[in-house]
Amino acid sequence: MNRSFPEQLTDHVTVFGNDHFRHYLVGEYQEVLIECGVTSSVRDFAEQLSDSARQGPEKLLAMHAHFDHVCGIPELKRHFPDAKVLASPAAARVLDNPKVVAGFFDQDRKLPGRFETGLSEAPAGRSPQPNRIPVDRTVSGGDRIALKGGGDLELIAAPGHSPCGLAAWFERDRVLFISDALGFPISEDTIFPVFFHTYRPYMETIEKLAKYPAEVLAFPHKRIWQGKDVKAVFSRALSAAQNIREEIVSGVAKGRKLSDLKQMLFDRFYREHLRTYTPENIRLCVDLLVRRSIEDRCTDNAHPS
Repeated sequence: MNRSFPEQLTDHVTVFGNDHFRHYLVGEYQEVLIECGVTSSVRDFAEQLSDSARQGPEKLLAMHAHFDHVCGIPELKRHFPDAKVLASPAAARVLDNPKVVAGFFDQDRKLPGRFETGLSEAPAGRSPQPNRIPVDRTVSGGDRIALKGGGDLELIAAPGHSPCGLAAWFERDRVLFISDALGFPISEDTIFPVFFHTYRPYMETIEKLAKYPAEVLAFPHKRIWQGKDVKAVFSRALSAAQNIREEIVSGVAKGRKLSDLKQMLFDRFYREHLRTYTPENIRLCVDLLVRRSIEDRCTDNAHPS
């Protein structure tokens, strides 16, 4: 379902951006922005915010250090220079690495069509591409961010997709901001598993998040699930990851070439909303899925039940 932005998602949460990259303003005074997106989505956000006559955010919460969740930060800081950037300690270290940040902005520039940024041209009034993304305050799972109008955001460690991953629980409105912890929703019924760091913590993170009494699952990409659909999404995410892992392990055990496995997965998943990303980006993702599945199989062999 295509949405119209901005959208009042709940009493104290408004969603901005576009169908591919979301930004959430949270709280009665909407002072915390969850998900920092990419350069082009921040331009959408700034325009939508201006049209809605809302004030800008005071805090920018980076959920994990992948390009499509942090490359919007410099543009956000250009619009809201007093806003403070919050990220996990591990994410802060990544964002302080010039080589990694350069790679992030290379992908940011390569987004297709209307998402093109042209950052390399450094348009008039724009800062050149940064070689670091400074973090003002580090936060970790278990921390809480107090909100002015009451309530708070509970931060949740969410490893598996990325070692620096966070999720956030807004109990007041029963909204769970999961970032990429459950995978990437390619379509209404297909989730692309994204255990790029480690398989078992990825599964444990999904199981942990499923215990929260969420009425809204706020994904950063494409879908937002609400009401009775929420429980089913957790089951779907677990099954998607388990099935892919087992398919990869089984294929390796039968002697199938890794290159053939990777091509099969790429052909299966590189469609619909995942085509927002470059083919080389998704090939890297598939490579990581195969590698992590094999590593997990080796762990099983080393610790037989």
